[in-house]
Amino acid sequence: MDLPTHPFGSELDQKMVTEMLAQHISWEDKYRQLIVWGKRLPTFTDEQKHAARLVSGCESDVWFLHHSDDERHYFAADSNARIVKGLLAVVLACVHGQHSDAIYALDLDQVFQQAGLSHHLSESRTNGLHAIVQYVHHLTA
Repeated sequence: MDLPTHPFGSELDQKMVTEMLAQHISWEDKYRQLIVWGKRLPTFTDEQKHAARLVSGCESDVWFLHHSDDERHYFAADSNARIVKGLLAVVLACVHGQHSDAIYALDLDQVFQQAGLSHHLSESRTNGLHAIVQYVHHLTA
């Protein structure tokens, strides 16, 4: 199955996402930016949701599709929650099209700290993000 196309990891990378979010002072502005990015992610069809893996450890439904060539990993993700979909966009900007070594070296906590998101996320949402990162690591092992 082909992965749906999205701009994260190609048009928007980790540095751009972090810098853009850091420019927003208020949580409301950061939240709006996350929602905008989440809307740019394609919504999975029922067929894609069936083929995708539902990530356990997330309160919201999160589906992942993965493809790799000999060197790089490509992802698509969807969620039934708007803010989670926006957070997925940040994750995809960091991992989509990357080598396994770069994905394993990624410190997502640091990315969210630099973007000014860490202290705005609930414990359950933070735990869900950690589950997503563990799942991505599993896929790229």
